[in-house]
Amino acid sequence: MNNKDFKILLKEFDTLNKEEKGILLSKLRIEVDALDKDLAKLLSKRTYFSVMIGRVKRSLKMPTYSPKREREINKRINKFAEKPLTSKALQRIYERILDESRAVQKNDAEDN
Repeated sequence: MNNKDFKILLKEFDTLNKEEKGILLSKLRIEVDALDKDLAKLLSKRTYFSVMIGRVKRSLKMPTYSPKREREINKRINKFAEKPLTSKALQRIYERILDESRAVQKNDAEDN
C-alpha cells in the first residue's frame, strides 16, 4: 500500500461497514507483518555493518562512540521522515537503533 492508497483509504474509511473493516484489519496486519520482516532483515544488516565499523575503529585506536557522527545521522534521517511519522518520532526510533548498535559493538569488543 502506497501513500496515495493510504490517503484514499482514510477518506473512505467511515463508509466501510463492520465486516469490511474486519477484512481491512486483516489485510493491514498482513502488510505490517511483511514490513516487520523486512525491517528486521535491514536492522540485522545494519548491525553487521556497525560491528565491522566498531572493529575498524578499535584497530585504529579510535573511540567507538562518536557523538558528532550520531548528530550527523539524526540530521540526515530528518530528511527521510514522511507523514504520518514525524521527525521527532524517527529520531527516537534511531536513538534506540544507535543505542543497540553501541551495545552490540561493546559485546563484540568484549568477545574478541
